[in-house]
Amino acid sequence: IPLDQSPATVTVISSEDIEHKQIQRVSDALREVPGLTVVQTGTAGQLTSVFMRGLPSQDMQVLVDGIPINQGLSGAMNFADITTDDIDRIEVVRGPQSALYGPHALAGVIQIFTKQGAGTPGVMVASEGGSYDSFREWGQSDGKIGDFDYSVAGSRLDTDNDRPNNNYRNTAGIANVGWSPDQQLRLGSLFTYSFSDTGNPNTIFDPRPIDHFYTERWLIGPRIDWKPVEWWDHKLIVSYDHERQINDPNEDGFTGPTRALFERTQVDYQNNLRPTSWLTLTSGFYYSRINSGQERPFVSQAFGPQPTFIGDHTQEMAG
Repeated sequence: IPLDQSPATVTVISSEDIEHKQIQRVSDALREVPGLTVVQTGTAGQLTSVFMRGLPSQDMQVLVDGIPINQGLSGAMNFADITTDDIDRIEVVRGPQSALYGPHALAGVIQIFTKQGAGTPGVMVASEGGSYDSFREWGQSDGKIGDFDYSVAGSRLDTDNDRPNNNYRNTAGIANVGWSPDQQLRLGSLFTYSFSDTGNPNTIFDPRPIDHFYTERWLIGPRIDWKPVEWWDHKLIVSYDHERQINDPNEDGFTGPTRALFERTQVDYQNNLRPTSWLTLTSGFYYSRINSGQERPFVSQAFGPQPTFIGDHTQEMAG
């Protein structure tokens, strides 16, 4: 709906805004949004959290094309590696939205919408460089060929920053593809992938010259959007995402290298019935299962037998 008709406090960041300001990461785009505080623990690639109206980051729901992407069992969100590749707009809704978006939306919602191909296919490629051996290459293509639409983008960022072992490498790719036999139905899917390598130099008094942190994420989200008549529409999304983190050699001096794993399966169905212009009846169901664990292969056994793997899972169902 138009912004002036929304009962909530909403901010929309368009792709034109992102392009004009040459914003590379979503966290930088959110810095100018009222009511949001962006905290980054160091240089590019370090932990980046967003707080909405002073509440903890796990109380803010983050979605990509309707798919929740909050991380871990706690539901917090690290924005360090989320680039602006192939983004059509970012919508920020401040205030409690749990009735619509679930328990993580106590503070509000940030939803990222990717571009959907339309018109004649086109291609854009670019590259730039700067201080501290900083280089960035990226490209994007979108369009529609017959009943098939696509929008794909990828980027690579390399920088050494200004200290030893403070480098950041990030590779990211995203695709939104779909098939529409008519104007009422679209079968599509979202694909995302990112891999980052971050150096952890620690303080100048206790340097760590070889400590690195690796994060790999990917997501696949097939969906069906069906609108048989003007006053009735359906949406079904089935998604699976996987995250792997490795801290090697983890120079804390106690646990040694660590590996964390996170995987999630989600099913989200919704249909909206509009019998009149002033009434919408919404129904549906939601399912989510999260498995999370951490492997610690070199835990000290000096204090007795210690577990080398710890894990847990959560499961949510709603109607």
